[in-house]
Amino acid sequence: MRVYFDASVIIAGFLSSIGGSAQLFWLLQKKVLKGITSQTVIDEVLEEDKPTKLKRTKEEIENFIVRSEILVREAIPLEEIRKYEELVDPEDSHLIAGANLTHCEYLVTLDKKHLLRDDIQKKFLPLKIVSPKELLSKIVRN
Repeated sequence: MRVYFDASVIIAGFLSSIGGSAQLFWLLQKKVLKGITSQTVIDEVLEEDKPTKLKRTKEEIENFIVRSEILVREAIPLEEIRKYEELVDPEDSHLIAGANLTHCEYLVTLDKKHLLRDDIQKKFLPLKIVSPKELLSKIVRN
């Protein structure tokens, strides 16, 4: 199972060892699923003010990402991002592009406002846009 990770899930997994996001990172380390993200997402996680807001150092966050077993592909090219800007919030278009470029079955996110909506989810099938909880439920059923 190939899963593309949004910054929100990476941050949640980093901050809490017991939530759904953290459980997905545990499954990554157990090789139950293959986690992929992009340098574009990592740059979002490590934005200039983000470590300060999270009350962690940039190095702590980077170490978590390295230990997590998530595969980080190169930054998403602007021409790929532009393909989706009319279909989804432009700030999230890199996620759809990244998930499609890496041939992921799932995009896991905590973004209820822009991505975890039926109208958005239907636009990008067969890609499934899910929350960590939804993905964990699918894994348990299989």
